[in-house]
Amino acid sequence: MVDSYVQRTDRPAMSEWIEQMAAHFEATEGMPLIAGRILAFLLICDPPERTAAELSHALAASTGSISTNVRLLMRLGVISRTTRQGREAALYRVEEDRWPELVRQRLQRVTQLEELTAHGLRMFSGQGERARRLRTVHEFYQWLSGEMPELWRRWEREGRPRLRF
Repeated sequence: MVDSYVQRTDRPAMSEWIEQMAAHFEATEGMPLIAGRILAFLLICDPPERTAAELSHALAASTGSISTNVRLLMRLGVISRTTRQGREAALYRVEEDRWPELVRQRLQRVTQLEELTAHGLRMFSGQGERARRLRTVHEFYQWLSGEMPELWRRWEREGRPRLRF
């Protein structure tokens, strides 16, 4: 099964895309490259569930590395683990429906900087250049915090995009 799967999908463009996604997740999320590769692969693999052995084979990674990184991705909530009767190995799949909540949590952490910069402004009020720099940063986070509620209302109103095949 793995061999025929890899033959159908092991194309240079796909491998390059997986690497680009992995590099993105490393740069933006601090995720290890292998975790990004697993996530990218699980986003596009068909069928959508893979065992650790299949991930190891498809991504040319050690089973130990796969195991460590699927645990990380499960803690983040972006993949899940299931078992099936009659099958010894667990199956992993991407939880694409969890993505909006994960992004919301990250953005909430970013906008929490508004509170920290507001505290700093109170502390350094009237201190010239120091207060000016802090105010510039604070105004950005204040704006971002103000935009977030409408952004999420719009997402909830418009819902998931319609799937087109």
